[in-house]
Amino acid sequence: MIKNAFTLVEVLVSIALLGLISLFVSSTIFQTKNNNEVFKKQTLKDSRLETVANTLYRDIYQSKNISISTKKQYSTLHVKSKNSIYGISEPYVVWLVLKQNDTLIRLESARKITLPIKNEFIKYIFVDALMENCTDFSMNLSQDKETILAFFDFKGRGKTLFEIKLLR
Repeated sequence: MIKNAFTLVEVLVSIALLGLISLFVSSTIFQTKNNNEVFKKQTLKDSRLETVANTLYRDIYQSKNISISTKKQYSTLHVKSKNSIYGISEPYVVWLVLKQNDTLIRLESARKITLPIKNEFIKYIFVDALMENCTDFSMNLSQDKETILAFFDFKGRGKTLFEIKLLR
């Protein structure tokens, strides 16, 4: 007798194997998708931290006047810089940490910024909330006033430390 068809057992075994392979492939695809989402979130965090560091670096490096005041773990940085996000020629820039959410902010204005800001001057100031959960923001000017050591730490995002040689 010549066999032209599969037996019921062979069909059931092939269906079971196909089901196992499908299960393995779908779980692999699902895990890859989750890993990709985690990677995207981490990349976005890293890129945002890098943007903050680069902006701070340019503000300080291209500055004329620098004033640093420190309270506890937070510094307030006042500079007159050539770096502007909003196209202002030689803006006054202030970096500080707000108490709410420990948010690092950058203020930029064509007018000198004095803290606390009076209501009538708010309309002349651009405010950028850069990152939340800032646990440390410290600026230290060297004794020769040629170098600034900048340090900031954001909860869950790591610490950043860099040295900036000032143009004079």
